Amino acid sequence: MKIIHTGDLHLDSPFSGLDPASSEKRRGALRAAFSSLVVLAKTENVQLFLICGDLFDDECITKDTINAVINDMASFKECTFVITPGNHDPYNQSSPYRLVKWPDNVFIFNTEALSYVEIEHLNTRIYGSAYFDSTKTSFSDSVFKAKQDGKINILMHHGDIDVSGSVYCPVSSRTLDGSGFDYAALGHIHKGTEILSSGSTKYAYCGCIEGRDFGETGYKGAIIGEIEKGKVNLKHVRISGKRYECVTVDVSGASSFYDVMPDVVKACAGYGSDTLLRVELTGLTSEGFSADCDVLRQAVPSVSYLEIKDKTQPLMNISRLKEDKTLAGEFYRKLEEKINSSDVNERETAILALKYGLRAIYAMEIKA
Repeated sequence: MKIIHTGDLHLDSPFSGLDPASSEKRRGALRAAFSSLVVLAKTENVQLFLICGDLFDDECITKDTINAVINDMASFKECTFVITPGNHDPYNQSSPYRLVKWPDNVFIFNTEALSYVEIEHLNTRIYGSAYFDSTKTSFSDSVFKAKQDGKINILMHHGDIDVSGSVYCPVSSRTLDGSGFDYAALGHIHKGTEILSSGSTKYAYCGCIEGRDFGETGYKGAIIGEIEKGKVNLKHVRISGKRYECVTVDVSGASSFYDVMPDVVKACAGYGSDTLLRVELTGLTSEGFSADCDVLRQAVPSVSYLEIKDKTQPLMNISRLKEDKTLAGEFYRKLEEKINSSDVNERETAILALKYGLRAIYAMEIKA
């Protein structure tokens, strides 16, 4: 039996970290990626298409996207699509899984407890459950036992594996040992894993098919392959057209962004039009240092999107600022507690605020 295992597509995700035009392009690319996955399924004669949660982003779902997904599925009647609603597309009162008519070749799990559906012509039994809210803790490892009657047993699970205290349907990988499942198709974690084993059960996270921000770097895809009773032969394939990537450049000692431009441009080499690139600048710089993303974009035109994350820290005469009676000194004193915070994010934000605030006070050009 040929299968595709995917999940965490988050269709209609807002891509709020990008500018409006780029966000709209990324949403379109995400919808196109799902359509491409269905085309691949047709080309490879896939018989079973597993979607392990978070097909949609529930707060942003549009009617057009729902219709596009339904049309894609209806166009491949020879394949059975099985969906487990996840924490971002729960089976609640406003869910499209409840309110929309789905094609006959689509099965959607609609119980919080683990249940199963039998696909007779594939000699396969698929187990799964649904989220009814954004979290799910009422789940027990003890339910993971499959019937043993010669059928292929597949578990679809959206949640955390080996994460104690998780509110996302946590289970232990040890539970799969002796469970009787041939394969456990996992969703929720956006970084795919290799095909792992617990006893005789194979399991894997498929990961997302398109990265949505700079926390999801690299090419993304799905899992495809064949499953027989007692035999699993699966692999990851790339689906994403674009990728997010980050490069870090230490610019310590720089007084001007133009002084370090050659090093920054060199770090960006090798990335092309399929890349959304973030350049992170680190190190101790002069008070007058200011990154200029517009200039860098002109020097690195090959990427489809580029931004600078300035994490540099200015070399300042702190003792002078503490005693300064002007607006600059007062501004520093307002931020001093946060600048010395034990919280890394709070400290970095305060340092950045000080850096740009002083530049504004001193009427210096600000570039970001």
